[in-house]
Amino acid sequence: MNGEKLFLAIGGLESARLERTEQEQKKRRSGGRLVRRLLIAAAITAALIGTAYAAVTFFLYDSPADMITGLYGENTGFDQKEPALVSDPQKPWPNSMVQPGYEKRPIEQPLTQELEQWVSPVGQTVETDGYKLTVDAYVYDSNTQCGFITLLLEHEKPISEEELLVGYNGEIGGLSGNYLRFNQYGRAYLIPEKTTDTQLAFTYYFRADMFTGTNLLVSFPDFEEQARLEEYEQNRTEGVAAIRQRLKEELTVQEAADKMKELGYGGGYTGDYDDYYYLAALEYDTAHADERMSKETIELQALTDQLEKDLTPDEAVKKLRSLWGDALVDELFAGRMDELSAAAYHFLARRAYEQAHMDEMICVSLPDGGSLPYKTFGQGDIYVNSLCVQIRTSHYADEGAGAKKLVFHMTDGTDFVVKDEVTDNTLFKRALENGDSIYMLNSAIQIDDIASVELVISGETRILTVD
Repeated sequence: MNGEKLFLAIGGLESARLERTEQEQKKRRSGGRLVRRLLIAAAITAALIGTAYAAVTFFLYDSPADMITGLYGENTGFDQKEPALVSDPQKPWPNSMVQPGYEKRPIEQPLTQELEQWVSPVGQTVETDGYKLTVDAYVYDSNTQCGFITLLLEHEKPISEEELLVGYNGEIGGLSGNYLRFNQYGRAYLIPEKTTDTQLAFTYYFRADMFTGTNLLVSFPDFEEQARLEEYEQNRTEGVAAIRQRLKEELTVQEAADKMKELGYGGGYTGDYDDYYYLAALEYDTAHADERMSKETIELQALTDQLEKDLTPDEAVKKLRSLWGDALVDELFAGRMDELSAAAYHFLARRAYEQAHMDEMICVSLPDGGSLPYKTFGQGDIYVNSLCVQIRTSHYADEGAGAKKLVFHMTDGTDFVVKDEVTDNTLFKRALENGDSIYMLNSAIQIDDIASVELVISGETRILTVD
């Protein structure tokens, strides 16, 4: 045994334990081989980017205008919520925290007409036993790399509220990873009026990271594999407990701590996760290492091994640069170029894996041109379009610091609070590769009505005017 193995055991086991705790009520279902049916050729999607919807069947809505008003108009099902004091589940002692409220601003007709021109159809379906997923249409802005896509998941058996985990703002916490997989970062939100006991309609709001690729990939997880790994976790709980009891009989507390130190850790852990637990976890997982690995992990490792045989480190890096571009590679690996070759093999293997399994996925090719109308404030430090706002955070704070308050002061004297201590009108916040931040808004904003932007960051308040 060595420190690296123990690190993997502790990290992997505790991650799995945490995931199991969060998802213990999520019942996985087994499924068969995926069958993919392309209903509308991808060429149609590409041809209609940034144009009117044309004569293509709309699945969830009757028209692009209905789609925009359905997502951003009145009576969406999650229009307003007051802030509230709620208990903090992350703390064991009695406590409370402020759950921010939100208030959506209904879209106005001129903006609806503008945004409907950006609706692009997809019309692709993928199926597995008991499930059918249809990706309907999307809107995407290439400048911010943000967008949203509407989907319908049909399921033979109802999915319980405990499994879906729909939040107070409509976010579906139990969908991604358990029922669907997305390669791009984002959050799923319920469309109540289109949802039934056997049909789950939702919108996936996302930010496309270019190092992940210029495609949005949606697929089902391997339900059989999920069930197998869940069974492994159940068996592991019993197995680790038995080994832990044996170690308590074989080793004194000091001997267990000394063994941890030999492996490169301080030792002296107590409570439920004491030295005996970690030593037992390591022993169990070392003995069952093959069972812990998923089919995907095994295939990815095989692809990585093959790439290391076929390409020198310099060749792998060159290929990665050809895919990402020098600017993105240099930005992401600034100050750690020694990690570049290993990362190149990793991402090239991931890309090869996705290409090999493309028939099991829905692939939406995101355009590399075309941006929604936008305005900038504070000499370009604030970039706003109708759907999101990007902040050049590095100009105002250290890396990792976020805005405490962000408000649009409108020309009519009203305010739209993006976020503050008691309000959160965002669908997600994403830290970008360059350290800046982007916020996806829960409302479609008429940018010409924004007079100025108020930003509170690092304890300072700034009023930024339009450029």
